[in-house]
Amino acid sequence: MSELESALRRTIISEVYRQAAELDWDGLTDRQRSAMYDRWLDDPAIGRELTRFLSRERARVWLKDVPMKEYARARSGIGAYAGLVTIRLPRPGQIASQVLGRTWDAIDATIQEKPNRCVISDGADERLMLWGPPKVLRDLVWAGINAVADGREPQPLVVVATLRGEALSEGEMRHHMKLGAVAGLEVCHTILRAVRVTPVVSQ
Repeated sequence: MSELESALRRTIISEVYRQAAELDWDGLTDRQRSAMYDRWLDDPAIGRELTRFLSRERARVWLKDVPMKEYARARSGIGAYAGLVTIRLPRPGQIASQVLGRTWDAIDATIQEKPNRCVISDGADERLMLWGPPKVLRDLVWAGINAVADGREPQPLVVVATLRGEALSEGEMRHHMKLGAVAGLEVCHTILRAVRVTPVVSQ
């Protein structure tokens, strides 16, 4: 929102991301997340700063629609707030290398979201890589089907990515691949290792 200066915005988002990482945001239930928004609004470093410019209700909406809507992308090194996270997941190019081999990398200009996807290349061949956690498999498969139907993208590759410690069973992985086969899509699995990084608040 325009009411917030860029420096203050980044400072607040950095603190939100720091706390979200400590809380293991992905592992929280909807009820726990809702309670956390209330705690952030009461936090002097977050809510008190926001409510200097916004009503409490608008501040809560801002927390949902700005920092946390971008959190997953930011952790993958995508978007304007990527430098503010304290826990970083592999970037798209790193995921491509992890899945297909070191010669593969992402073409940065093709990175899109909802779901996460980009064109990857080894210098000779190209694929459309779509990736995300198991809970968004339906979205990944649907986007892959649409890419095939449109005929404007390279052959899709659906990558189901889990964090270390969240391993899927063999049965779950086989089921994912069968679903992909029904849709005519290749589905593979990989484990993402999160690393701690130092946020860059000032720009």
